[in-house]
Amino acid sequence: MSVATVLRAGMLTTVQDGGRPGYGHVGVSASGPMDPLGLRLANLLAGNREDAAALELTLVGPALLWHRSVRLAVAGAKMSACIRLPDGSEVELPCGCPVEVPAGSVTDFGEALQGCRSYLAVRGGLGGAEVLSSRSAQPRSGFPGFCGRRLERGDELELCGEPAECSDELVVPRWFVRLWDLPVRGLETQVLRCLPGLHLAQLDSCSMDWFGNGAFELSSDCDRMGYRLMGPVLSMPTVPQLRSEAVVPGTLQLSPDGRLLLLMADCAPTGGYARVGHVITADLPKAGQLRPGDRVRFRLVSMEQADQALAEQERTFAAVRAVLACG
Repeated sequence: MSVATVLRAGMLTTVQDGGRPGYGHVGVSASGPMDPLGLRLANLLAGNREDAAALELTLVGPALLWHRSVRLAVAGAKMSACIRLPDGSEVELPCGCPVEVPAGSVTDFGEALQGCRSYLAVRGGLGGAEVLSSRSAQPRSGFPGFCGRRLERGDELELCGEPAECSDELVVPRWFVRLWDLPVRGLETQVLRCLPGLHLAQLDSCSMDWFGNGAFELSSDCDRMGYRLMGPVLSMPTVPQLRSEAVVPGTLQLSPDGRLLLLMADCAPTGGYARVGHVITADLPKAGQLRPGDRVRFRLVSMEQADQALAEQERTFAAVRAVLACG
C-alpha cells in the first residue's frame, strides 16, 4: 500500500539504505548514502534500524503527499522545507528531530542551504524490491525499479512492513540533534584527512607540496560516482603503467591530465589511474556534503589517527543513540 505520492521529484532524489557491500568481485558498486552519518541519524530519529531505506535528497528536494499519518525525520544538509497541512496552513519542517505528520499533508523541500544532501526517513523504513539484499538506487546499474533510477513525479512510495501508529495531529519537538556544523557555502575550505596512496611518493616535489598544502575546488563534473577537482595540476616524472586495481569510496585518483578524482559511493570496484590517497572513513560524511564550487584541502594522517577519528565519531554517535533510547 502506498504511503506517499511524489508530487515533484527534486533534482536527484533516490532511495538509499546501507548499500550492497561484498559484491565488488562481480563488478557491483556498494552504493548506499553519500553521507552515511546523515542516513543513520535520520533513521535513528525516525525509530528505524540505522541502515533502513530512506530518501537521499540532493541540492533541491521533492514534494511528497502523505496518505497516512507518519513519523518523519530529516538529517544531513540543512534544506529549506515546510509541511502543508490538510487545513491549508504551513509550518517549517525542522532538521534533526522526529516529526509526526498527519495524513493528507505535503512535505515540500526547497534548496539545500548548507551542505548538499539531506536524508528523509519514515518510521518503518521504505519498502520496495531489493537487488542483492539492498534497496539502494544506482541509476547507471540497470537494476529494476527504484534500485535503478531516481524518483519521478507520480511515483508511489511504500513502507517496509506494517506502519507504526502515529498521531493524527502535527507533533514537532522543541529539541534537535546536530552531529557537526556544515560549511557555510563558498566561505570555508573543508579539510579532508587522508591516508597516503600507493603512488603518492611518485609525485614530483612540487606536486607533493601542492597535494599537502594547496586548495582544490569541486568542478561541475560531480555525481555519486565521484568528484573531479580543479586546482593545481599534479604530475609524476614516471607515470606508472597500471592494470585496473581495487578502489573504494574515498580513493583519490590522479587522472592522465593531472587532475584529482575523489571517488564516492557509486564508484566502480576497480580503476586504472594512479592512487595518491584515500580519504578516511570518518571524513566520508563530510565529503558527501560537498557541492560544485566548494573548496577542499587534504591533510595526510596515519592509519592510527584514522582509526582514532572513526572511534571518536562512533563514540559520539553512540552517545546520541543512548540519549534517544531514554526517550
